[in-house]
Amino acid sequence: MAVVAATCTLGAAQAQTPTKAFKSAKRDAAPVERPHAQIVIDGSAAAARTPQALPVTPHLQTLARPVATGTSSRVVQATRAQDSGLPVMLKANTKTSSRAAKPTTPEAASFTFLQEVRQELGVQQPAQEFRVVEASRDNLGQTHVRLTQTWKGLPVYGSEIVVHLDAQGQANLLSGRYFRSPSQLTNTTPALPAATAASQAETQLRTKTKVQTLSADAKRLLHYAGPSSELVIFHATPGSAPVLAWHVTTRPSLVQRWESFVDARTGAVLQQYESSCTTDGPRTATGVDLNGKTQSLHTYEYSSKFYLLDGSQAMFNLGQSKLPDEPVGGLLTIDANNTYGDKAVITHVNSANNTWAAGQKSAISAHYNAGIAYSYYRNTHSRNSLDGQGGTMISMVRVADDDGTGLDNAYWNGRFISYGEGNVGFSPLAGGLDVAGHEMTHGVVEKTANLEYKGQSGALNESFADVFGAMMDRDDWNIGEDVVKRSSFPSGTLRSLSDPHNGGGSLNDRGFQPRTMSELYTGSQDNGGVHINSGIPNWAFYKFATAIGKEHAEQVWYRTLTTYLTRSSQFLDLRLGVIQAATDLYGASSTEVNAARAAFDAVGILNGTSQPTPGHNLPINPGQDYILSYDTDASTQGTWFISNTEASNFSRLSNTEAISKPSITDQGNVAVFVDATHRIRALQLSNSPTESIVQNQPIWSNAVISKDGSKLAAVTMAKDTSIYVFNLKTNQMARYKLYLPTTAGGRATGVMYADALEWDYSGEYLIYDSFNAIRNAQGTALSYWDIGFLRVWNNAQNTWGDGRIEKLVQNLPDGISIGNPVLAKNSRNIMAFDLLDENGGAYPFYVMAANLETNDIKPIYEESEVAGTPSFSKNDDKMLFTALTMDGDTVVAVTSLQTSKIEPSGNPAVLISEAKWGVWFTQGQRVLATAPKTLELAGFAAYPNPTRNELHLEADLAAEATLYDLMGRPIRTGLKITPGQRSTIDISTLASGTYLLRATNGQRTATRQIIKE
Repeated sequence: MAVVAATCTLGAAQAQTPTKAFKSAKRDAAPVERPHAQIVIDGSAAAARTPQALPVTPHLQTLARPVATGTSSRVVQATRAQDSGLPVMLKANTKTSSRAAKPTTPEAASFTFLQEVRQELGVQQPAQEFRVVEASRDNLGQTHVRLTQTWKGLPVYGSEIVVHLDAQGQANLLSGRYFRSPSQLTNTTPALPAATAASQAETQLRTKTKVQTLSADAKRLLHYAGPSSELVIFHATPGSAPVLAWHVTTRPSLVQRWESFVDARTGAVLQQYESSCTTDGPRTATGVDLNGKTQSLHTYEYSSKFYLLDGSQAMFNLGQSKLPDEPVGGLLTIDANNTYGDKAVITHVNSANNTWAAGQKSAISAHYNAGIAYSYYRNTHSRNSLDGQGGTMISMVRVADDDGTGLDNAYWNGRFISYGEGNVGFSPLAGGLDVAGHEMTHGVVEKTANLEYKGQSGALNESFADVFGAMMDRDDWNIGEDVVKRSSFPSGTLRSLSDPHNGGGSLNDRGFQPRTMSELYTGSQDNGGVHINSGIPNWAFYKFATAIGKEHAEQVWYRTLTTYLTRSSQFLDLRLGVIQAATDLYGASSTEVNAARAAFDAVGILNGTSQPTPGHNLPINPGQDYILSYDTDASTQGTWFISNTEASNFSRLSNTEAISKPSITDQGNVAVFVDATHRIRALQLSNSPTESIVQNQPIWSNAVISKDGSKLAAVTMAKDTSIYVFNLKTNQMARYKLYLPTTAGGRATGVMYADALEWDYSGEYLIYDSFNAIRNAQGTALSYWDIGFLRVWNNAQNTWGDGRIEKLVQNLPDGISIGNPVLAKNSRNIMAFDLLDENGGAYPFYVMAANLETNDIKPIYEESEVAGTPSFSKNDDKMLFTALTMDGDTVVAVTSLQTSKIEPSGNPAVLISEAKWGVWFTQGQRVLATAPKTLELAGFAAYPNPTRNELHLEADLAAEATLYDLMGRPIRTGLKITPGQRSTIDISTLASGTYLLRATNGQRTATRQIIKE
């Protein structure tokens, strides 16, 4: 499986803190024992991946957990409002506990509490009448759950309460304003249409203010097509009767916003007031940039300060913005103050009077260029921001290198653009419009074809960034001419589309790139030449554009990127896509099509040029299917059980309590997990089931075994930012330090620790999830979970990997976390994972499936309180996942999948009750083609296997054998094998479990798994 995703360079990310128990908390622990050879690897690289818009997947009632009920009164003190007689603060007796089971989440605890005090509140059915808006945890360990009130699905206007939980998760305090259940409103169907209500409101409004007709530009700026109406339950005063009303919002001018409440039965205007704050809003200014030019700037006034925030674009959403830190749809420029990493001091760029000083030139340049980039994609390609959905564009200036010196680069990190101030080769990089266009285009590539950042696909990624950077700064064909120093780049430019040789004669000359396929770089540096070989498609675009004009050329190139290319596209795919896009836009016999063929012919990208991409499918394992699951019924003896796929014929394998989902070899003979004492254990699944301790240090959090059983990977309970990999054949260990990759190939800090792990089928990559903490514009730490790909092995060289990291999704939306990755059984490009949406809703957990080649991401199932930890069936036509029943029991559920393997088919069902962590596995053998072929030691045999006391060895050649445990530690060494004779090993004193036997004569090697009963 090729596991890299798109990432990019010219030469971290912000999210809400997860408040639900998506992952268990970590703690510091003792360091890992290092009894054998160890390598510490700090890799480098980058990646990106973006989920599609998340559609809602209806949950099954049979798997949806309701709110627990209770009748006990826990009220100790209630402070009531005089106007309504309802509590505005209610304190509860913390010593009186609910008779219901202890809720597992703050949201569930809140609803349990509301149910217990419902009589005091005067609310009939809290679970149906309140909706969770958010839950947040403060620095005292207390959690605060904010809820709004509804009635028969309609919002009760002006009603909001907060349930407060102590550090132990006990709800004991309620505050806020709300209304009694409006039970007299049995009919919530309006007699008055929304349009009529809006008309009534406007008629009344004309008696209070002048109502103007807004221009098209003003409407776009305000996101206003006309009065908006929402049906609500309205109370004119806290003590008045509820009325079914239309809440109408009207904008009679650019600066005014009026709220009206119209009786939905009679049409009477019940209340009307102005809600606009006319002090704040978009402004304009001027400033001198890094190139000495005076530029017009779009700024924003907020609370008597002016910020480099462009709120004038159509995508800006003031209503959803939390200013000034979290604008929605804005162009925001912030300052890293020449700091980096854990010591970063990130601030807003602001002014007291909307004038911008000479010391802010980098910010002025970056902010202006961001506006040009936005306008280019909006006006030229009808693309609304980098993500195509109006997402905020953030530029960060004055970013230092990781050693504190000036950063000689700029990069896109999946969330924002970072500009260094330069050092040896560059002046401040924010001064280059083409630099901004290049980096921001990486964001567009990430959201469209998401070209894999290695080899030819990575060179295409870089080339598209160059092409559209040059189209934004279209006065020449150069990249970086405004920011390079001639002492480092004698040609005066970083790269040239018109002549990729850029004044040089070979790759030894800085700035030189190949122009044609005859010069193609085929080495391993630069991720296989992503910055080097981009010169070839760059020159093809130059020839194409000079033949037909930039206006037509850029349209063809954009359509190719967004319509015809996929993650692993090669140079040939670019040729075919450009020809097809030109055909779509201008006709099959057009000048554009002929020019496209000629341009690619000229640079040597011909039919058959590209290297073949690896196949996506594996042969199906021919063996017998089983399910391994973990029992959650405390009354049942045993923990790990094996069954058939119909959930019958259960056999108990172990009584050991576990904290991690099991990892099973592709052959289905060994499962590895971490027990409740944080030790790594192995279960022998075939023949006579046995259990053994693989690693006895009580420090582990999770462990996985590779598909071929040759390597083990694990993470500890420590926040050590590390994954430990054990080569079970060579008795070596490597420690890989994790980081957040950037498009400049850099390594940003922010990873705290990893948790769930999964090996890919090649045995080269580990897929992992990690908890990250980064800082927003105010320097506040924000945290989230995401998924990465770590290269830990190099099959071609049969040695450790370089530690390069790519991200599955590098630009996660705020409040979104993903984790628990798992691969499909047969399709290398299909995977599943859990997603947690912190933005509200009763069902925040999703099981998702993704096609890594096409960028398609689909929801499989949604759940209220638990992560799904999914598992594919042998044929990838079913998926197991953990869920909850209506009674609150944890179960293993199953759903069928469509032929796409990423969409559900039919309804899910409970498969195994009172269980979790279901893993579908097969006991059989298939060819994975994971490792380079080695010469097999002829005639090697080890028998009987399984065995209790003795192991006999034979071979056709003289050899020496060593017996290892699953951690690669030698148990028996110096075992001589003589041709034609049988050697015998006494293993009667060994613990039951799985071992590896390796025999070699120096040129030929053989390895066997040995089962000790």
